[in-house]
Amino acid sequence: MASFQLRQFHFFKRESLEDLPEAFKQNELLLASNGGELIFLADAAGYVHIVNRSFVVRSFIAASDAPGVRITQMLHIHQTRTLLTVEENVSAAAGRPVIKLWPVDRLLRQGDVQPVTVKYQQPTSTPYPLTAVAATPSISQIALGFAGGHIVLVRGNILKSRSTKQRTLHQAPEPVTNLHYVADAAGTSVTLFATTTAQTMVFDTSGNKSSPAILEERGCGIGCSLMNEENELIVARDEAIYTYTVDGRGPCFAFDAPKVLLRQFKHYLLLATAAPSSMAPNLANGDDSPPLDAADSRVYSYNDATTFTVLDTKNKLVAYTGVVPGGVRGVATEWGSVFVLGGHGTLDYFSEKDLLERLDILYRQNLYPLAVKMAQNGNYDLASVAGIYKRYGDWLYSKDDFDSAMSQYMLTIGFIEPSYIIRKYLDAQRLGNLTSYLQELHTAGMATSDHTTLLLNCYTKLRDEERLDQFIHTQEDYQFDVDTAIHVCRQAGFYDQALYLADKFAKTAMYLKLKVEDQDDIKAALEYMRKLGDTDISAYLAEFGRRCLSSLPRETTELLVDVCIKGMDARSAAAQASASDEEPPVQRFDVTAPLLSMRRIQHLFADQPDWLAAFLERIITRRWQQGGRELIDEEDGDMKSAWNTLLELYLCGVESPLHELGPSTKQTAKERALDLLRSPHANIDWERAYILCASNGFTEGIAALYEQRGDIAALLDLYIEHDNLSSMRGLLDQHGGDQPDLYIKALHYLARNPQLADNEELLADCLATIEKHNLMSPLRVLQALGGSEQSGVTLGMVRGYIMRQINATTRRIDDNTRAIDSYTAEYKAHSNKMDALKSKPIVFQSTKCTTCMAPLDLPSVHFLCKHSYHQRCLGDVGDSCPRCQADHQKLEDQRRAQEISAKQHDAFFDKLRQADDGFDVVASWFAKSPFAFTKFVDQ
Repeated sequence: MASFQLRQFHFFKRESLEDLPEAFKQNELLLASNGGELIFLADAAGYVHIVNRSFVVRSFIAASDAPGVRITQMLHIHQTRTLLTVEENVSAAAGRPVIKLWPVDRLLRQGDVQPVTVKYQQPTSTPYPLTAVAATPSISQIALGFAGGHIVLVRGNILKSRSTKQRTLHQAPEPVTNLHYVADAAGTSVTLFATTTAQTMVFDTSGNKSSPAILEERGCGIGCSLMNEENELIVARDEAIYTYTVDGRGPCFAFDAPKVLLRQFKHYLLLATAAPSSMAPNLANGDDSPPLDAADSRVYSYNDATTFTVLDTKNKLVAYTGVVPGGVRGVATEWGSVFVLGGHGTLDYFSEKDLLERLDILYRQNLYPLAVKMAQNGNYDLASVAGIYKRYGDWLYSKDDFDSAMSQYMLTIGFIEPSYIIRKYLDAQRLGNLTSYLQELHTAGMATSDHTTLLLNCYTKLRDEERLDQFIHTQEDYQFDVDTAIHVCRQAGFYDQALYLADKFAKTAMYLKLKVEDQDDIKAALEYMRKLGDTDISAYLAEFGRRCLSSLPRETTELLVDVCIKGMDARSAAAQASASDEEPPVQRFDVTAPLLSMRRIQHLFADQPDWLAAFLERIITRRWQQGGRELIDEEDGDMKSAWNTLLELYLCGVESPLHELGPSTKQTAKERALDLLRSPHANIDWERAYILCASNGFTEGIAALYEQRGDIAALLDLYIEHDNLSSMRGLLDQHGGDQPDLYIKALHYLARNPQLADNEELLADCLATIEKHNLMSPLRVLQALGGSEQSGVTLGMVRGYIMRQINATTRRIDDNTRAIDSYTAEYKAHSNKMDALKSKPIVFQSTKCTTCMAPLDLPSVHFLCKHSYHQRCLGDVGDSCPRCQADHQKLEDQRRAQEISAKQHDAFFDKLRQADDGFDVVASWFAKSPFAFTKFVDQ
């Protein structure tokens, strides 16, 4: 009695075909098929019927009409479209089986052809029935197995019935039950598998070897073996189904039942097994037929009822089982279906249900693992298989088996929306399962930044630092959003993990934030920044500089200085190379990046003015202290800003901790400011510096600015304003010779300040200089000295000056009087002479020519100047005396110059504005008779 251990299903539809051709109604039919889209039937009368897909039958006589002769075996060799038949006399005790080869195509065309009879000799004198036959695809070899245990090999040109050879491969004490050939594509290697009732063997028939290789000391019954598509021998025994290759036995599949027949359809094994009467109730008339009752079950017995089973060895299940009344006479697998010929002349048609139907059957029984395996073996697409995993997971989840459900959900990654699974496991008690799912999601590269955030949040909520470290450190391709991972680790306080990710993926900004803002490890942050490119350092110092300065001012300041200097040097080198058409040197600093302008980073020192001063001092010392450097881009503005800011810091009393500038570290801030103003290399904005000095009351600085600008008058005013008599005296001594007007201001200052008026030496110097350069008239000097009621100047202080001025004035008056008398006498003389010329005769008494000094003779010319000439000596002189002509011309030039000067009004007013004594200019101008040349125009 069979004992089925496998799950049984009805994955095949069974139909009994009606209205069959008469060929199917014959007794003792023999059925054969082996591809070729044809089914062959042999009846007891010796006819062979060829049935096509439309069940059209072509019949021919294949056996002699002698009594008891019939077709006992058929083999269709579809590669050569040849049908092999074995003809035996079943009624006689002795007889030689006849083997014929029929061309199928010619049979279908002509209906009656002559077969090729295979010539062979009986291996013994005692005839035995032929129990097994096999042929190679090319029919170059035919193997014959006899009930006496002999295996005979016939080889050669069998189809031509010539040049054939025969030899006995093996002789066993038990009958041969099955023979199967395996040949390669070229036919050079031919292997013959053989089974007896007690042994399973293999032969190499491509050579002359005859000794078999015993695969196992167990055999099988007739028809209970086959060769599958992998060239493996499948042997069906009562307890199991075994697999063999030329190397030995392979895996087996337990299925305990007495096997009668073994065939193959796709990946299924078709079994006909002997069935007891208790197994008779089945779906013999279809899947939906009700089982028979006990009374009906007694109709069948072991002898006439067999069970037809479809076994799925891949999925380890029974795809169909049912009873075939009368026994299974044959099984054909053609046209994508299975045909089972029953002993009562029935033909049952079995068609495989489609995969969806089979899966639906498994779904109803909650057999999801089996459904998955079936879908995979059925070449189901991955998305559909994932759908099965999802259904399986949902079913497990409904049973509160959350761990097992999650293991199924993990298999759906890439096909099922992760949010569907995530929502099911958001409960705090299931975070472990959710973490596992999210980790698998990342491993598959299907995670988004949200999934990364959720996974890391799960790690942090579980405080599972070990898994967090493993997740971060063991990733090879890091299929997640790094920025999100760093952010989540930072929020949860896992700074080491966040730093690891930031460092590995060069997330410099985040790394520095963690070091500076979270761990307050300023030293490590500065060391990290020094390893970066100078351009990157510029950006990060601008962001984190203030925090770094508050903790490590010296180190941060030095780093800022280095970066600024390197940036300036790089740009200078690039600019020089560009100007000279040379290739610029390789720089770490990106010269195309914005310069780290000091004006942009000075705000970092808002709380550290002393270190701002140190920063500016260091920059000035290393970059601009010596001067003469060509400035580029923004550097000129930076330099001015540095000098001006440093001056402002000094004036506010800020002292640098480094003391880079100045000869001594003991200088006060004001002294350093004064040195800065007097430095020849300082590029300070004068107006800004003046405002700073003035607003801070730094008189020395203002004086330095005036001195630097060369404004001595303003500098004197400054000394006067602050009553700095000693500085004023020094200034007058130094610049009074070049600018005597300074003494006028000094004189007014001395006159307004009676407390200083006792300084007779300075007053005397002022009066002497004014007198020497005639800077002021005596009257104005006296008005300046005595014009104020508070003036402390006494007459004794200025006695010498007044006496000198009175004496000088007296001398000028005397000189002017004598000049007037001389001019008056000269004028009267010329007037008398003119009157005489006009009213009195002129007597010419000269007897010699003024030119040649020869005695005068006629014609002669006499001039009013009493010079006489021969007419011949005058030539073309004209009407003027040659002797007096030069004097006349001089007077004419003077007159013409006076006329021109009378018209130059702008020159007159310029002289009037510039002169200290305007009356003198007017008098001098009137002396040139300006109105003598005026032309009056009648209106």
